[in-house]
Amino acid sequence: MICKLCQKDKELSKSHIIPKAFFMHLYSERNDKPLMMIGENRFPKRRPIGSYEKLLCKDCEQKLGVYDNYAQDLLLKKSLDFFPNTDLAYIIPHFDYFVLKSFFISLLWRASITKLEEFKLIDAGPYEFRLRDLIISDSVGGKDEFSIFITKFDSKNEKNKYISEKSILFPAKQRIDNALNYSVFYLSSGYKVYIKVDKRNTDELFIKLILKDAMPMVILRMDNFEDSPEYRILLNIAKNNRELGHFFKSGQPVGNSP
Repeated sequence: MICKLCQKDKELSKSHIIPKAFFMHLYSERNDKPLMMIGENRFPKRRPIGSYEKLLCKDCEQKLGVYDNYAQDLLLKKSLDFFPNTDLAYIIPHFDYFVLKSFFISLLWRASITKLEEFKLIDAGPYEFRLRDLIISDSVGGKDEFSIFITKFDSKNEKNKYISEKSILFPAKQRIDNALNYSVFYLSSGYKVYIKVDKRNTDELFIKLILKDAMPMVILRMDNFEDSPEYRILLNIAKNNRELGHFFKSGQPVGNSP
C-alpha cells in the first residue's frame, strides 16, 4: 500500500493521529480505563490507546515518532513554572522549537488526512500539500506559517482540575483574531492547542504568544475551566452518558466493573 508521507509502496503501520502517550496519560493509578474522546453533538468514541489508522510505512512512522516522543516528554513530564510576576501564564525557558513545531505540523497533517470520524472537523484543504512538503523536507516554514499558541486549563476546584487534565475532546476548528482560521487540538493534562491554518498574518497580540525559535515558550493559563465552553460540553454529554456522569460526580473514570 502507498505510504501517505513518502508515497512509496510499502507495508503500512498503525499510525496514531494523536500520540498514544497522550491517551495513556488519562489512566489513573487505580483504574485501567481512560475517558472517551467526546465532542458537542457527537457520539463519544472509546479510544483506550488512541485513534489510529494505517497511514504510514515503518520508516515514516519512526520519523514522526521522534517528534511525538519529544512533545509528550515536554508537555506531560516537565513541570511548569509560572511566568514571572503573574499566574496568568506558564513559561518553559528552553525547548527545541524545530522538533516541537514539527510535531504540531505533523499532528495537523495526520488529522487532516485521516478518515477517522473524530477528526472530521480538521480539514487543511490545499494546505495538506504544504504540510507534507514541510515534513518531507525537515522544515517548519516561517514564524507565522502554521503558527501555534498553547493554552492550559486549570481550576481552583481540585475535581474540576482533574477533569480538565483527564479529558480529550474531539479536535475542532475555530475563528479568532479577526476571523483567522485555526485548528484546535485538545491534549491530556489540560492542553488546548491552536494551529493557524490561514495565509493572513497573526495579530500583534497573538504574535507574542506563538511559538518562536530561540525564545521561551509561553503557555496561557485558563484558570476557570468550569466557565469554559469545553466544560459545558462535557457536562451536557454527561447527562446522557453513565460513565461520564459518574466521572463528573466522583472525579474518577469508571472502571471495568459493572
